[in-house]
Amino acid sequence: MLGATVMFVLFIVIYMIISDIITVLFQLTGLTEEKARFQVISLLTNSGFTTAESEIIVHSKIRRTLAKITMIFGYAFSVTIISSLVNIFTNMNVKDLKSVTASISIFLIIFLLFNFFRRMPFIKTKFNKIIQITANKIMFGENSNPISIMDDYGNMVVAKIYLNKVPNELDGIPLEKTNIKQNHNILVMMVKEDNGISHQAEANTILKKKSVVMVLGERKKIREVFEKVK
Repeated sequence: MLGATVMFVLFIVIYMIISDIITVLFQLTGLTEEKARFQVISLLTNSGFTTAESEIIVHSKIRRTLAKITMIFGYAFSVTIISSLVNIFTNMNVKDLKSVTASISIFLIIFLLFNFFRRMPFIKTKFNKIIQITANKIMFGENSNPISIMDDYGNMVVAKIYLNKVPNELDGIPLEKTNIKQNHNILVMMVKEDNGISHQAEANTILKKKSVVMVLGERKKIREVFEKVK
């Protein structure tokens, strides 16, 4: 009984971790965290989503592939979790009631603690950064820069970019001399250096490798400039 309960808890924890990983992967394709998480929950639970929301998935080859993998994973894990529950209750007798009550209490404590820690800003940022860098190299190449869309305003978006490599037209050049605003209509707003120090982007700011930058611009233009660096 205890072994079945432990397995059930383990499956739930793995399920949540993979859910977070897939959410980050969808963010790398240009979705905001809110939209990415909504799509992942819909796909994992096989509950479907509205026609308007589904368009952002079906119009992208990468997102369609992620969606298929997510649905298969969701189905497999749903069957596994339900099977574990059925196994727990079918093998339960009167003597096991106290054991089950204790197991449920332990499960709730572990679940709450895990959920608390996974939502801590420091842990969440570190976790997302590792997934973004690794997945981005696999999906878009060694010299690509992970791009997370933080918010969108019609054609304009606010994006956070981790610089694995600085684009050639920006490398070693102060922002005022790059013409990134004039040529691409991209505004660099904030820069977080590799040492953790954040500051507002200024005319003499020079973007460096391993920095994180916040920019405002058209989604397409941001991806053209920052995503794949030759």
